[in-house]
Amino acid sequence: MTRGSIALLVLMLALSMVLPLQSASAGTCEVSPFIGAMIPANTLLIETSGGGYIRMKTHTIYGLDLQHNLSPRLGVDIVLATGTGSMEVVGGSTALELASTAFIADLRGRLRLMGEEDNNLGLVLGVGYTDFNSGLFDFAHETDAGTFLGRLTGIAGVDLHGRLTDRIGLKAVFVDRVHVSGLSINGISGPGNVDKTQNDLTITGGITIKTGH
Repeated sequence: MTRGSIALLVLMLALSMVLPLQSASAGTCEVSPFIGAMIPANTLLIETSGGGYIRMKTHTIYGLDLQHNLSPRLGVDIVLATGTGSMEVVGGSTALELASTAFIADLRGRLRLMGEEDNNLGLVLGVGYTDFNSGLFDFAHETDAGTFLGRLTGIAGVDLHGRLTDRIGLKAVFVDRVHVSGLSINGISGPGNVDKTQNDLTITGGITIKTGH
C-alpha cells in the first residue's frame, strides 16, 4: 500500500507537466485549519491464547493543511495534526482504558476529478507517519519493557472543496490511513515484535483560506 501510494503520487506529479495551466490557479496556496475524527478499524492482538489485545478508540484530531496548487487540477498538501482519545488494553481478566495522544504528519497529492476551480471533488493519495503515545507506552519504553511502534503510512481517499467567497471556502476530507501498528514487547509471550495492518478511517472538515495570486 505504501509503495503503491508513492508510485501514484509520483505519477500525479508527472501529470502536472502535461495538464494545461491557468494563471488563476497555478501557484496559489490554501491554508486550512481543521478538526475531525480518526477511527481505528482493527484490534492489535498481543497474545491470542490469553486473550490479550490493545484496541485504539476514536481520537479527535486538530491540525493544519497547507496546499500548494501546481496546476488547476493538481496540488500537493502538507498535513500536520495531533489529537487525543483513548485505548483499551486487555490482558486476561484485566481491562484498562487509558488516555492516548495521536500524532500524524502527511505529504499528500491531490488530483481534481470533477467540478470547477473552487467547487470540486478530488482524489487524495500520499504517504505519512502515524504514532500514538500514552503513559503506559512511555513507562514501558523508559524501563526497557517495550514500546509502541509508529510506522510509515499510506493514504488514500477523496476531498470536497466548496467556495464561500473569493478567498474563503470549506474543505472536507475522507481518507483511509493504512499502516502497520505494532508493539515491541519484552516479557509477553517472550521478546519480539507484534504488529498488524491498521486502517485509521479519518474524517476532517475545516475552512480554507486562499493565498497567492
